[in-house]
Amino acid sequence: MSRTGTWRLLRTAAPRRALVTGVLLAIAGEVGGAALLGVSGWFLTTCAVVTLRADTTWSWMYPSGAVRTLALARTGLRYLERLVNHRTLLTASVELRSRLSRGAARLPTRELRGLRDGALLARLTTDVETVAGLPPNVLAPLAAAVTTACLVEILLLWAMPLLGVAELAVWAAGLACARRSHRLARARLATATEARTALRTVLLGSRAAFEELRCLEAVPQAQRAAITAMTAVESAEWAAARAERLGRLALRLLGALGQATVLGTALSAAPAQPIAVVVGEVLLVAAGWELLDSMPRLLRHLAEAGDAAGRLAPLAAEERPAGPRRPAARSVETRGLPLPGSSTCLSLTLKGPGLVLVTGPNGSGKSTLLGQLAGRLPAPAGTVLLDGTPVRDLSARTVAETVTLVEADDWLADATVAANLRQAAPSADTAALRRALEVVALPALPLDTPVGPGGRLLSQGQRRRLATARAVLRRPAVLLLDEPTAGLDRPTAEALLAALPRALPDTAVVIALQEQHRDLLDRTPTAVVPLGLAAAVHRAPHP
Repeated sequence: MSRTGTWRLLRTAAPRRALVTGVLLAIAGEVGGAALLGVSGWFLTTCAVVTLRADTTWSWMYPSGAVRTLALARTGLRYLERLVNHRTLLTASVELRSRLSRGAARLPTRELRGLRDGALLARLTTDVETVAGLPPNVLAPLAAAVTTACLVEILLLWAMPLLGVAELAVWAAGLACARRSHRLARARLATATEARTALRTVLLGSRAAFEELRCLEAVPQAQRAAITAMTAVESAEWAAARAERLGRLALRLLGALGQATVLGTALSAAPAQPIAVVVGEVLLVAAGWELLDSMPRLLRHLAEAGDAAGRLAPLAAEERPAGPRRPAARSVETRGLPLPGSSTCLSLTLKGPGLVLVTGPNGSGKSTLLGQLAGRLPAPAGTVLLDGTPVRDLSARTVAETVTLVEADDWLADATVAANLRQAAPSADTAALRRALEVVALPALPLDTPVGPGGRLLSQGQRRRLATARAVLRRPAVLLLDEPTAGLDRPTAEALLAALPRALPDTAVVIALQEQHRDLLDRTPTAVVPLGLAAAVHRAPHP
């Protein structure tokens, strides 16, 4: 996204009045600081000259009062600027995260699925902070530096045109140097960003699969992978910091050259300019260069904000004008969907009450098939449709209104049983939650029971049934269950499978089971999709 797009995104989240106020306060504070430095230098030098001449007629009261006034004004303005800009940062962060979270639900499911490795989390945290931090980190200091430098140059041109022209040439060299160091640092930062993304993926993946890694005794390998990724991040960041340090060093050398130029040119014109005025001019130039010394850092922050805004653009797309709300889709249709591990293609319509059983051994592709039906995994174009529209082209919110998939190891929040159930039905009362637990054969599980991180305080069977109860509360048009009876004894499994059709009389249910568990549904009319074998597919209604 261009810089224009970056500012547009920021303006939609931050109050314009707060942005302007913060910039004006920053400019006033920095100009006051530069004036304080110049006046102080002139005042101290004049006091020294007057003392040497034993001039008792010169009054120091007014200059001393001016110095104190400027010092107090600078401190107050900088404090107000921090308050305003940091309030703007917080306001923009909250607004952007709220908007972008809603925008994530409008993404096609295949894109949203591709952000599960931490990319979406990075966009909602790091990228939002980068864009929202533009007012205090870039906008205010950049405007203050440019304004102060312009005012200093105008004063130098007014005092002595030759002096102003010489200093202008040094300013131009400083800007060119800042731009060059920015390009070098940006190239290093691009490498650092890629390395940081890889590190986040490694950490999140290792965290999610920690139990499996521990069982396989692969924790040391995961640690080495994380250490390697961290080393790559540190190396790239060090290279970027080195390029930035070299840029600042070059700017400081040019600043010293500029001050020497002012001093030499002004002294050569003596006695046209008193020595006190010369010292004041030199200190004014120093104040300007002190601000421009941060130019590489400001340019880096600006470039990072542009990159962050580009990544946020898909999430920040405005919703279409409100019109008649489209009714929730009621059917999922497959047209020639290739079955995993089979030469057979699946053509099936899931609509209204019905039960479809997907069977096969481990690794036969049952979870893959359910993921394709839910739009979470890629499928050949035009083979999975939601009311005639390809699932891959619909937003995650639209698909979720029709299809609910309960994965084999579905996510549970580190909260209570009731809190996890109310994720599907926030307004559900205690009786409704109890009925949902009865459907999945958990009538005795207290609603205030903590489930722990990822549901680890519950058994495997309890976790699966709690996730299934949450799906029952949604009452979707199509419910996909991936091995919901794993870890259950036979009576409990039969009770669960028998209760689901009764609890969801208008729902098309698709259940993936291993081949040896197929007899759990022998008494229930079903359509069977055996993976790894060629078979005709028929759809059966609920009994």
